[in-house]
Amino acid sequence: MLDLQDDHHLRSNAGTLHRRLTCVSVHETSIEVRWGELDPYHHVNHAAYLSYLEHARIAALESIGWGMEAIAAAGRRVVVARIDVRFRAPARGGDRLTVATALVELRGAGSTWRQTVRNGDRVLVDATVVAACTDLNGRPARTPPPLQEALQTLVTVAE
Repeated sequence: MLDLQDDHHLRSNAGTLHRRLTCVSVHETSIEVRWGELDPYHHVNHAAYLSYLEHARIAALESIGWGMEAIAAAGRRVVVARIDVRFRAPARGGDRLTVATALVELRGAGSTWRQTVRNGDRVLVDATVVAACTDLNGRPARTPPPLQEALQTLVTVAE
């Protein structure tokens, strides 16, 4: 379960919006923390979480038959346009983490993902990722209809 019960701050042209979000996870990925990902305090370095989140999004795409090679074969790329990460608690070496991934908004050439990193029942990180679809030259492009249809299976409802 991807649970973003706490107030989550989203920026918009109108200022800051406060929304309570609860999403049912469509995809979960397990990750074991490796020694090289730790900082001098023996916590997972903040930059390593970005890799965990990326790994989980790609695993979610692969689970619907649209890994990075399939997307490229369709003449597209999916790139991160924005990421908002809230660090709540540290992970340590040897911890087995679960990254819950849900697609909460799907547009013609973009999408918004919600992800939570947990250690057991404890939420360590909440993230909102805005992704964009581009052609192979990096120009914005609509998501191909077959990919758009497959992505619908990852969409969850946010309250």
